[in-house]
Amino acid sequence: MPQPHRVLLALTLVVSTLCAAAEPPAAKPAVSHPGCFLLMDLETGTVTRNDAARCAKRLVPASSFKVPHALIALETGVVSSTTEVRKWDGTKHFIEMWNQDQTLDTAMRRSAMWFFQGTAKQIGRKRMEEWLKRFRYGNADASGDLTRFWRGGPLRVSPDEQLDFLARMYRGELPVSPKTLEAVKATLVQGPDTVANTRDGINMGGPWKDGAVLSCKTGTYLQPKGDITWLVGHVTSPRGRYVFVSAVQSPPGKRPKPQPALASALEALKAHGLL
Repeated sequence: MPQPHRVLLALTLVVSTLCAAAEPPAAKPAVSHPGCFLLMDLETGTVTRNDAARCAKRLVPASSFKVPHALIALETGVVSSTTEVRKWDGTKHFIEMWNQDQTLDTAMRRSAMWFFQGTAKQIGRKRMEEWLKRFRYGNADASGDLTRFWRGGPLRVSPDEQLDFLARMYRGELPVSPKTLEAVKATLVQGPDTVANTRDGINMGGPWKDGAVLSCKTGTYLQPKGDITWLVGHVTSPRGRYVFVSAVQSPPGKRPKPQPALASALEALKAHGLL
């Protein structure tokens, strides 16, 4: 090859290399979420957080509290197992699935309020607050109406605190027996016929990609100044084990459907390649 051609070829290769190095790597698409979304890799402890201020704010836990509540009910012996049947007293509730006998498993999946109001009375305020302090769950305040302290009462927990609680739960670091822990975790697994939100009737069973397994609990607190909604849980996928928290305080006015924290969490988990 003549000398001028060799020089031209060399210059072309240098310029191409410099241009390629100058191009920034393709950015991951931003995860859009209307509230707080938290995701923790349980192996590394790495946390993805979309909004530090929102994730630090304590909120009414609503039915997301049923996760620690169920652990306490089993650990104190107030409930003997997830299959023990509690009789419905005939009081009509606005959610039809509540108007029947319940076990701890069905009450978790249907978020049956009356079941947990009954167990709260049996556990009692003193024991409830002792356990909440052991769990380091929010402000651990069970004062006032013992049947509603997690739903419009004084109990508050931040998304950050929920994530920490879930991480310790799924790492086996809570002060409960392995039997209790596995029993409650089983009530959270979303199967092919599971409806995770009784108001919206959303099927959470997947099937998700690569055989991922989703475990979660919803929470909804309706209030004039803006509803609070939650989805908290765990995902196992080929990428690893993760816990997540989705919390949204909607603006006052029309109530969006489906439940905002639930719908936004599913989209965020998909965007992270977990579902």
